[in-house]
Amino acid sequence: MQTNISHLKQIESCHILRIFGYYFILLWIIGTVLNGTLLYTLIRNSKLRQLSTNILIGGLLLSDFIGACFEIPFPALSLIHCRWIFTYTGCVFEAIISYFVGCSNMYILCLISIDRYSIMTRPFQPPSNIIQRTYISIGCIYILSLFWTIMPLLGWSSYDYEGLGLSCSIQWTERSLNVISYNITVLIFIYFIPVMIILITNIRNHRRSFTLKVNQSFVQRRLLIERRVLHTISLVIGFLIAWTPYAILVLIRAFFDANHIPRIMDTIPALFAKTSFIWNPLIFIVRNGNFRHYIPFILNKHRSKSNKDAKRLQFCVYQHSMVK
Repeated sequence: MQTNISHLKQIESCHILRIFGYYFILLWIIGTVLNGTLLYTLIRNSKLRQLSTNILIGGLLLSDFIGACFEIPFPALSLIHCRWIFTYTGCVFEAIISYFVGCSNMYILCLISIDRYSIMTRPFQPPSNIIQRTYISIGCIYILSLFWTIMPLLGWSSYDYEGLGLSCSIQWTERSLNVISYNITVLIFIYFIPVMIILITNIRNHRRSFTLKVNQSFVQRRLLIERRVLHTISLVIGFLIAWTPYAILVLIRAFFDANHIPRIMDTIPALFAKTSFIWNPLIFIVRNGNFRHYIPFILNKHRSKSNKDAKRLQFCVYQHSMVK
């Protein structure tokens, strides 16, 4: 009787996991299409790349595209099968992609906040210098994120299964000095310091925007700055909502005895953090009028080009039939 009850509970749990799996398949499709479309829009329009913030957003979209396209399929398919269906190498690959995307996104959001603050304090910098520095900064961010990602492969901590074993991440639960030292370091340099910088710069941006009220000639500029600050805050809030539950769980697992926490509670925050791959493009489409303006332009341009090609083909066929 007890065996039958346990079997029924396993079946019920498997049904719940499959629902999560199909949800992740949907995230996979939406995340890949959204991030890919916005990236394509940014690449095709040089006017959009004249703003340093848009270039930074492009770095954010590239990271999210990599995560949505190459990382989400692993937990999605495993959830549908109710078990990890890949090898340990697949586990490490999934963890590397997820970790790299999380690190780079946090650093890029931090850099976006600094960029906004820099524009407000020094609005007359030569645009060419800003753009060049922005590309270099994104490159440095990717290198730094790669550094944190490679360290577990070189022996400082390691990658392992987490929760129900349906996704993988950094080893958080081991109590060795090797693992604890790495966990403390990354929590400080990847989460707490960037969050503090983001909070400080955005608070200062908000205060500075109100100082422009004293001069009516700056009203237009103040409104523009407030919109941009709100856009940055929206991106940051979306990212923090997705990742903070996981960060809290990691803190509990890393430094306290958390054996009483059910394994499903280990899994849900980790899976929820992966939804950040679609929050950024959705927020960006809603908050950024430039991209909303250019996306239909590109789609219409391709549609008109296809129509012209079709008409040209029809004309050639008509001429060929007349010759006969």
